[in-house]
Amino acid sequence: MKVKSSIERGAQYLCTKLGDVVTAIEQVAVVKGLAMWEVERKIGSGIRKRLIVSERTLVPQQLSAAGALA
Repeated sequence: MKVKSSIERGAQYLCTKLGDVVTAIEQVAVVKGLAMWEVERKIGSGIRKRLIVSERTLVPQQLSAAGALA
């Protein structure tokens, strides 16, 4: 079951759980009404790790950059 989400495939987001920039791959599940997304983050030079996080932990980079400046 898919949930309507503001997260877009392939877009980059700041993951508040990790404190790192990640790329959204796809929505993989719905847990207690929250969309769970598979994301990928870069570690070092070329190493990539995929993990599943809730939609709530993903913040668009434009918003995170604006918040840092304020």
